[in-house]
Amino acid sequence: MLSALLLLFGLKLQAQDIKFGLLSGLVVTNDQVTNKIEIKNDYRVFYPMYSFNINGYIEYKISKIWGIAAEPGFIRKGGIVRFGIYRYMDIIQLQLNYVQLPILANLYCTNKLFVSLGPEFAYLINTKENLPSAATGFNYFKENAFEISGLIGLNYSISKKVDIGLRYNHGFTDISVLKWTTGFGPVIGQSKVYNQYFQAIIRFKIKTSTID
Repeated sequence: MLSALLLLFGLKLQAQDIKFGLLSGLVVTNDQVTNKIEIKNDYRVFYPMYSFNINGYIEYKISKIWGIAAEPGFIRKGGIVRFGIYRYMDIIQLQLNYVQLPILANLYCTNKLFVSLGPEFAYLINTKENLPSAATGFNYFKENAFEISGLIGLNYSISKKVDIGLRYNHGFTDISVLKWTTGFGPVIGQSKVYNQYFQAIIRFKIKTSTID
């Protein structure tokens, strides 16, 4: 993060562009479970859930082909959990609310088309769920409140002031541990839970400044 800020404000190059704005979008989030025990390999824990994000945006365009952007803001992650007979008796929306800071390199293929990639740092501020007693396998997510993930996206400028884009994000650090039991017996295994989401964004560039 410090290195990104030094690149943003410390480089002395000519004809640089600094862009400010806001971005928001539709998020399809679906947490993933890894290291399942053998008898649970075909068991699906999470289903996709729709959510949203609201972020600020600043980009320092270093040359015609690339720039660095920071996007501090809020995002809701998580997924839908189903419990009961055939897993359709109870439908629970597990909502994990984060403050996030993606630090992205924007690689410009053309003046209008560019690719974004880089790390996202996030911190869990609160959760909202109505977990039944049958869901005791979830440890509280605040134990792993800090998260690091990776983001890649494709963007297109439909005008000087508006961009649209599609993104994919995958967590590198686990957010919780899921404990497996035989139903009412002892714990027979554990799995790690990671955030994952797809995102469709719209970005509004409020101001663009040129530094000579």
